[in-house]
Amino acid sequence: MNPRTVAILGAVVSITVLGVAVGQIMPTDRARLPAEVQQPRLSSTSTPLRSTIRDVTPRAGDPEPRTPAPATTATPAPAPPAQRRTPPPVSVELLPDNEDLRERVGHTREKLILAARSGNIERLAVVFQMNETTPVFSRGSERDPVAFWKQASGDGEGHEILAILLNILDLPAAVINKGTPQEMTVWPYLAHVPLDRLTPQQSVDLYRLMTAQDVRDMRVLNAWVFWRLGIGPDGTLHYFLAGE
Repeated sequence: MNPRTVAILGAVVSITVLGVAVGQIMPTDRARLPAEVQQPRLSSTSTPLRSTIRDVTPRAGDPEPRTPAPATTATPAPAPPAQRRTPPPVSVELLPDNEDLRERVGHTREKLILAARSGNIERLAVVFQMNETTPVFSRGSERDPVAFWKQASGDGEGHEILAILLNILDLPAAVINKGTPQEMTVWPYLAHVPLDRLTPQQSVDLYRLMTAQDVRDMRVLNAWVFWRLGIGPDGTLHYFLAGE
């Protein structure tokens, strides 16, 4: 064997031995590779799921997580009861003056006038006490008419209320629901006359009771909200109050 052949065979043996050694050094099992190498590469259209996961493990020093309260359906607050409005009268008869009143009605009116002219609000309370039941004097829950009148009066003594009472009793009255169990003689008659249809004479009567601004305000409301007084056919005083 010539030297050239020997050299070639030696080179082949050396390469073979080197390949075996390298094969023993490099692992052939994919399980021994790092996990990130084993995972397939995501396509450009894929989204890593891990980025959508939030770590909720509490760290040291973090406050205790709160347990959300169960959802409850809020109970709406009850609506306040609607104010009961007095139904309109079936009939309205305007009296020309106070001369043709029923006898008992006229008698109660005279007692009220005497009490008002006295200048003592307590005298008016005495007339109220003559009824079997106390006449309505407020739309609230007040029980003492004298205390209420003094508070409602501009002077604090009830004198303004007595003056209003005299003024409305000086005007003619209206008889509503005549001939029915609900018959009532009401002062002033203006409480049952449409405010947008007053005659010039009736408008003068209206300004005897209130200022021009009060009249404008009441016309906007389209309702009588000033004081009124009602006496039944038997002379019973039913109410003396302000408001619709």
